[in-house]
Amino acid sequence: MRITENIVSYNYLENVNQTREKIVDLQAQMASGKRVRKPSDDPRASDAIIRLTQALASNEQYSRNVEDGRGMADVTSTTLDGAAELFLTFKEVVVKASNGSADESFNIYAQQVDQLLSQMLSIANTRFNGKHIFGGTQTLEVPFTLSLDRQTVTKNPNGVGGTISYPVSDVLSQKVNISGEEAFQGTAIFDLMIQVRNTLLGKTPPTKTEVDAVNAGFDHLLQTTSTAGSYVQGLDALTEHLDQQKTKLMEFLSAEQDSDLAESVMKLKQQETMLEAAINTGARILPKTLLDFLR
Repeated sequence: MRITENIVSYNYLENVNQTREKIVDLQAQMASGKRVRKPSDDPRASDAIIRLTQALASNEQYSRNVEDGRGMADVTSTTLDGAAELFLTFKEVVVKASNGSADESFNIYAQQVDQLLSQMLSIANTRFNGKHIFGGTQTLEVPFTLSLDRQTVTKNPNGVGGTISYPVSDVLSQKVNISGEEAFQGTAIFDLMIQVRNTLLGKTPPTKTEVDAVNAGFDHLLQTTSTAGSYVQGLDALTEHLDQQKTKLMEFLSAEQDSDLAESVMKLKQQETMLEAAINTGARILPKTLLDFLR
């Protein structure tokens, strides 16, 4: 095959242009810090980058869910702890009244119980971020209402039960609430406080049945407080897991996408040296033009 001068010139210019393209590409990698900037740079790595980016987006959404859920669970746990402490005070009043008292003392105890009733109702209607934490799924409606004569507590007609859960992985949701039905046994906790108050107003000590019910109610509130605390602990563990997962995903993404600066600098120097050598060589081997002979 005869190698013409045009072929030599064409091959030379093509090789020089390829080297320049590599130099431009390496400069772009160094400027952006990214080895893969478009799918054609590395199809296999591009596919991995897409999957890792999607996984990171999901991880961030689950982390936000856990953060929101933990806020509600934490407030619920703290509020129930306060309810248990208040009910313990109620229990102490009942024990004192059961041990025998003067008629005027029953009135004092009844007043104390009535005050505790108001405080317990306030706790049951606690709001967090504008939502009633014990409203079940009806978070925008007041869960419990005390009648004007203070003889009955009614719950929201639409209910105070139901579960609030947040997705925390592709296959798992975490419950974050304790409903009013769970926490206060519907209205049973309030009904018991009203019953004991009325008994004391009748200047008689609480019955054994009432005392046993108070003990059972206190145990119930302790149990629900413990349950709410376990939700907080579970969400804390999920936060740690998601943080670790995010770190790993970012490491994998960096390995696929980011450029090695030192390696890029070395390759750039090599290409620049090759380009300079090619230009010098080309100046000697390419055929002279008419202008060269006219000088």
